[in-house]
Amino acid sequence: MKKIIMASAIIFIVSVVFTSMVYPQMEGKGWEKTVMLPSGEVILNMSGKWDVLHEFQKKLEWLGEPSSNIVLITQEGNTFSGVSQIDTKWYPKGTEMYKGELDKDGFKEVQVYTMENWQKKWVPVTWEISEHGNKIVFVDRDR
Repeated sequence: MKKIIMASAIIFIVSVVFTSMVYPQMEGKGWEKTVMLPSGEVILNMSGKWDVLHEFQKKLEWLGEPSSNIVLITQEGNTFSGVSQIDTKWYPKGTEMYKGELDKDGFKEVQVYTMENWQKKWVPVTWEISEHGNKIVFVDRDR
């Protein structure tokens, strides 16, 4: 009888500890994939392959038709980097396209590797994360 009570107590304690560890990863913005930093802060986990669609605003139509890409995003802690996985008109395969930092509210800083005044360079941009964290939209340049 003591063994059954002791086993039940251990299972209960393990369940409570496990639940308390999992719950913080689920709270926050309602993102489907999150990661907890050593500081206890919960941020979006962007790691993996993402489908990218580049569409241009009316004033940039001269750049051409929308183009798509597949980007592999690697994340270490709160920093991330996105590398093109296929050749496109704008980015050869293997080109680092995006880099930035995340915080509990979403993006802290994001830069895109682009052509500006006929020179390639890193340009700061603003992105927004969808409610579930499975769609990211480029909003505007920070200038």
